[in-house]
Amino acid sequence: MSPIPSLPQEAITTLLNFALQDRITGSLIGSALGDTIGLYTEFLSSTQAATSYPSRTFTLHPGPTPFHLDRHRAPFTPGHWTDDTDHSLLLLFSFLHQSTPSSHVFPTQSDFASRLRIWASQGFKPLGTMPLGLGRLLGTVLASKGFAEEPEGIARGYWRGTNRFAAPNGSLMRTHVLGLVTVWEEETKCFELGAEISRSTHVDPRCVVACVVGSGLVRELIRGEVTRGEDIDGVIERGRRWYESVVGRREEDPGVDWEELWRVCDGKDGLEGLRLDDGASIGFVYKTLGAGVVLLRMAMDRNRGVLDRSRLFEELITELVMKGGDADTNACFAGALLGAYLGFAALPDHWRNGMVHGKWLVGKAESLCQVLNVKDGQYNGQEDADTAPLGGKPEISQQDMEAKWMVFQQEVVRKMEEAKKTDETKTTEPKSKSAWSVPWKKPKKP
Repeated sequence: MSPIPSLPQEAITTLLNFALQDRITGSLIGSALGDTIGLYTEFLSSTQAATSYPSRTFTLHPGPTPFHLDRHRAPFTPGHWTDDTDHSLLLLFSFLHQSTPSSHVFPTQSDFASRLRIWASQGFKPLGTMPLGLGRLLGTVLASKGFAEEPEGIARGYWRGTNRFAAPNGSLMRTHVLGLVTVWEEETKCFELGAEISRSTHVDPRCVVACVVGSGLVRELIRGEVTRGEDIDGVIERGRRWYESVVGRREEDPGVDWEELWRVCDGKDGLEGLRLDDGASIGFVYKTLGAGVVLLRMAMDRNRGVLDRSRLFEELITELVMKGGDADTNACFAGALLGAYLGFAALPDHWRNGMVHGKWLVGKAESLCQVLNVKDGQYNGQEDADTAPLGGKPEISQQDMEAKWMVFQQEVVRKMEEAKKTDETKTTEPKSKSAWSVPWKKPKKP
């Protein structure tokens, strides 16, 4: 017989809340760690990744593993996360800024669109970092007139212009936050929010379905309702039924190929079957969804006890990022799932302690736990300047921001030239070059 019924109710509540805190914090920090480690191999092929990092290990503390330095990684410093985590935090701050423990106000398309516009023109205001990594789809819709007022309409117009073909992973990389904030809501609310926020930038049905499934998995993992492969299948199937019954098919939308979705999520061919470094398709949303789900299945298969849990996150995230492709986004989503499953305590210390702004992010996770009533303490998002749209900082003029970009780009050039002098730069460039630029200027058409 289980000993739980013999415990006082207060003790049971304490134990449950501790487990929930561990999983919520684990998901938020795990996603940021995946993003941070994934940057090492982003846009490299698996062969290039193996050549660039022959030890197949990554360290952030006490001294970070040096980058394979090229034009994509030169703007970054080892230990920093990328835009993937920035965008997920915009959603988190939208929730924290408006919510209290007794009243939860969920992100909306318009509030998220407004925060995205600020990020693109000002950078990530709470930490003063630059808006690096803006993708083609998001860069185009952000620069479009009317995006702040009608984001989904603008996103749909862009999608039509791609012949209803573009289905990148930019909305999936942030969706884990929606699973966290709906942990006490009905599952259908989580599905609904995942779909709505995806459509603020990514309207392709494959993107929407991926966010429905991704958000749902995070929610169920936090609640302890996904512990086996069959449970993963259950979330996918319920997400499918919800999508078919509630969202259905717009007249202009192509139908969802459910066999394709199941194929990337069943895990039968492992990570190799996803071909994560396959040329121009590396950013396809189903590759990222599949990477996360397959890695979660692998974690469940390998989890045999405490010692396994303590090594699985690092082992699996490293295995994933060494496949190359859109490695930071794949590992960001996978890290959110693994962190929710394994918990914060299972994340490797030398990654947690070496991630830049890691302690700050743990503080935000604790604030979320207080708002969700799983941690004692008083938190008022209105008094937390970081959660305000401008992050409690003055607005930077376009002229001043362009000057910041100029200084920033000069520093990148200096870094590359210095690396060449010391023979640190590799001759092999990534297959897909990073197209970072002044982000509010509309990118060139593909």
